[in-house]
Amino acid sequence: MIQDAALRDAILRQHLYFFIWKAFAALHPGQDFTPAWHVRAIAHALERVARGECQRLLITVPPRHLKSICTAVAFPAWLLGRDPALKIMVASYGGELATKHARDFRAVLSEDWYKTLFPSTRLAVGGNREDEQLTIARGGRKAISLGGAATGFGADLIIVDDLMKAADAGSATERERVKAYYEQTLLSRLNDKGAGKIIAIQQRLHEDDLAGYLINTGQFEHLNLPAKAMAEEVIPIGFGQVHRRAKDEALCEAREPVHVLDKLRLEMGAFAFSAQYQQDPTPPGGNRLRWEWFGSYDEVLPREAYQYVVQSWDTALTAEPTSDFSAGLTWGFCRGNWHLLDVARERLDFPDLKHRVRGLAHRWRADLVLIEHTGSGISLLQQLRTEEAAPLFRAGAKPRQDKQTRFEGQTARLETGRYWLPQQAPWLEAFRRELLAFPHGRYDDQVDSLVQFLEWSGSPRGTGFVQRDPVTGRRLACVRPGGYGFERG
Repeated sequence: MIQDAALRDAILRQHLYFFIWKAFAALHPGQDFTPAWHVRAIAHALERVARGECQRLLITVPPRHLKSICTAVAFPAWLLGRDPALKIMVASYGGELATKHARDFRAVLSEDWYKTLFPSTRLAVGGNREDEQLTIARGGRKAISLGGAATGFGADLIIVDDLMKAADAGSATERERVKAYYEQTLLSRLNDKGAGKIIAIQQRLHEDDLAGYLINTGQFEHLNLPAKAMAEEVIPIGFGQVHRRAKDEALCEAREPVHVLDKLRLEMGAFAFSAQYQQDPTPPGGNRLRWEWFGSYDEVLPREAYQYVVQSWDTALTAEPTSDFSAGLTWGFCRGNWHLLDVARERLDFPDLKHRVRGLAHRWRADLVLIEHTGSGISLLQQLRTEEAAPLFRAGAKPRQDKQTRFEGQTARLETGRYWLPQQAPWLEAFRRELLAFPHGRYDDQVDSLVQFLEWSGSPRGTGFVQRDPVTGRRLACVRPGGYGFERG
């Protein structure tokens, strides 16, 4: 306990984590606050938004881990204490929940210690309503719920706190309603579309929920906090410190230890637990492959270490937000195994797509680029072959079966263990999610690109090809991926 009142108040003004601790004590008298590292991680991420270091933040975290107190109650109170003219909008899925958080927010502002801490922040006369609290500096906090009108209130910061009920996650109509409300109502309320900030804190409910949509925009920094760590992690927690989280470590051992989580998984079922607690929604009937089939490597080697580099593209038509992605996988053959070196996954119009395919081919000095021989891939292949002198671009096998049948036809090849993934890569998590969700996931562009490459790697062309010196281009040997060796030729 800090005895110096001036020092204590200075710490509360400066550091959100300690303010959250103080607000929790005010809202839950008699209950002990657990000083968990994940609360520090959330506070650190929120402070980065407050400092202007991040404009779009997504936090995914299981239920009952103080996410709403941190983000929808304490954070707005702390911000308005520091800047009473700030305008904050907080959106939740239901009016009852929105009202509860607003009531808790008012309770914090009414505390004597808060008034001492932030003497300039006072509610205006008539500005203390159930859904809206306005300060004498004309800032404030506005609470809204899904489907509610937000007219008449512009925001400098929008906080989205669980905009969908768990019971509605299975409805495609409800999921689209949530996304439409975010796009058409919430985004329009930012006072400054360039400088305005958005924070979304959610539990995952479906792979096509709002959080999944925000991830796919590529605009949000993502703090992901599963109940049990799925891999070793290093997570910033502020004050120049990090938390090193071991695989399978519980998010908050004091509240929900591993044995409790394992029991909860049995009670809820694997699908619901994976979504809400692991933040890893996988559709029922997915998991056509096992992740352990892939080998792993430490880091990408210099280009000269790979005897052959092949890129596989599944292309889409436009850059529209509703369009599929164009997905390109870059594979390098090294010592009898194929290493996945890079993944490009973007929505691109045709000219940009052509530029991207050509650019990645030159960047990796690809020996072969496979392009799916359907849709936009046919035109792309024709133009690239006309413009490029080298016989680099070739058509992949024309699909003659449905996606699921083609994929399952290649699982035996994956089981050989000759296809390796990096231990860490910025694109790895999205790749993993899509593969494990197939065939019931929303997207399958990376799956299609993978299947095309697997089909080629098992064909006669893929099991015997010429190695060339990367500098001179001179023919050196015949590489036999299937035979793990070389034959001079």
